[in-house]
Amino acid sequence: MPAEEYGTYFGLTGFSLLFMILLDLGITNYNNREVAISKEYYKSNFWSIIGTKSILSLIFFLIASVIGFFIGFTQTDFIIFGLLALNQCLLSFNTYLRSNISAIHHFKTDGILSVIDRLFVIISLGVIIWTSLTTIQIDLFVFIIAQTIGLALTFILAWIANSKYLGKADFTFHRKAVIELLKKSMPYAVIIALMTLYTRLDSVLIMHLLPSGRSEAGVYAMSYRLLDAAAIVGTLLAGQLLPIFASNLVNKARLNSIVKWSTLLVFIPSILATILCSILGSDIMQFLYPEKYTLNSGNVFTILIWCIPGMVLVNIFGTLLTSAGKVKRINQLALAACVINIIGNLLFLPLYGLKAAAFTAIFTQIFFGFMCFQYARTIYK
Repeated sequence: MPAEEYGTYFGLTGFSLLFMILLDLGITNYNNREVAISKEYYKSNFWSIIGTKSILSLIFFLIASVIGFFIGFTQTDFIIFGLLALNQCLLSFNTYLRSNISAIHHFKTDGILSVIDRLFVIISLGVIIWTSLTTIQIDLFVFIIAQTIGLALTFILAWIANSKYLGKADFTFHRKAVIELLKKSMPYAVIIALMTLYTRLDSVLIMHLLPSGRSEAGVYAMSYRLLDAAAIVGTLLAGQLLPIFASNLVNKARLNSIVKWSTLLVFIPSILATILCSILGSDIMQFLYPEKYTLNSGNVFTILIWCIPGMVLVNIFGTLLTSAGKVKRINQLALAACVINIIGNLLFLPLYGLKAAAFTAIFTQIFFGFMCFQYARTIYK
């Protein structure tokens, strides 16, 4: 896939993620914590949450499309964005459905559901690229549609998994219950919004601030997609740790033990892996992208990969603070991280290009991760 074409995909994906908060408004994180504490919350609120998320999906489509129109989306941009938005909606529902499964500690089922969509994409695109079983040619639309099918398959299976633990369906829209739910989940929504902003805004700024924005975004995306792949491990870890932390808040000794082992088993290996990837960065990029590799892409990856330690700290200690209900403090830290990221990109991106975006991303992630660690240590030392 040409760098400019993938750059368009990367930029529009970043744009859609900026509005992903509208799909959930913190409901999933709040729900995960509450179900881990009380299993009855699961059954009593399931259908209200499904109805609420359906309405939020329509609002997401409308607002993002209107803003896309005003910032100059082309017809092709709108088509691509429409497919990406559909994928974001499916992903949002899947995340909620999986949060119920993980909150009741059915981690094996949750683990299987977490890889189905990616496994489908890998297998389907592998068949297209490396076999002669189909005449389909790989392009941007085939790539996105493969993701859509994988996410839809996950949604069906996740729904079946949830239906085993629910009673009779209730399609009554309880307005007061929904309003109360949104009030309680809103602080969690702000966390997601701020974290999405400082991790995805750089792709949008690259497209609009650099002379060859779409092509440069494609080069940046080559490194960022590997960072995203590495971050999946941390994201899965956070999803498992949230209900475990929430259910052990009253047992401080056990909680400290869980935090200690999580740090030893994940953070230290992440440092070693980052060092190795940084040393072999150019070789890794040249191996993965033999036709697209440039010295610039290798240098960007070597820098950008150092985001991982900060991201792992957030996945452990940010999750610990979330489970303890310290949402206000996390929002303050995330807001500071956003300010750092935006100012850094606006000041240095036009002057130093992609390296500036990579260094800004590192500083932002390490700042947020370290501050979460420090605040958690003051509470649970």
